[in-house]
Amino acid sequence: LVSTPLELFELLVVEGEEYPRVCVGATAQPGHRVEFNIVHLSSITAAAMLDTATRSGNGTKAVARHVIQMDRDTILVCFDQHVKMVDLQGVSKQSLAPELTFNFQINTVVCLQDSVLAFWKHGMQGRSIEGNELTQEITDESRMFQVLGSNRDIILESRPTENPEAHSNLYILTGHESSY
Repeated sequence: LVSTPLELFELLVVEGEEYPRVCVGATAQPGHRVEFNIVHLSSITAAAMLDTATRSGNGTKAVARHVIQMDRDTILVCFDQHVKMVDLQGVSKQSLAPELTFNFQINTVVCLQDSVLAFWKHGMQGRSIEGNELTQEITDESRMFQVLGSNRDIILESRPTENPEAHSNLYILTGHESSY
């Protein structure tokens, strides 16, 4: 029941439940709620049980690339070119921007206290989670970037676009501390 290879694996802590839920996928249609594919660890047959109430064929649905629990009832779901903030039922959070849209394919997303940083092949863009305003942007077509780590500090690698096998440069992005 769980897709192979497993491309998404995120623990979701739910208040009052003994074990976290395991999110192994998420999908959404434009204008609709996010549907999570959940493995319930509290079940005796958890190894094979998937919440089928939230699992259906993909069809025209967008498939999530990243899922991050921001607080006890806020989940950030990242798709190819947009990010949604929803509750545990997949419904958009009224207190936050319903969707952050980017004009590039997102490779990695990092949550900060009041914004989201979306990294792509040639740079990064930051957007406010409350109003979707652009907070920062870096674009350099001559370099290819990859986030190596973002648990606390954000570690970024860059290589020349014309020579991806060249030695890389490593950067520690200061002034940004991942909050989630």
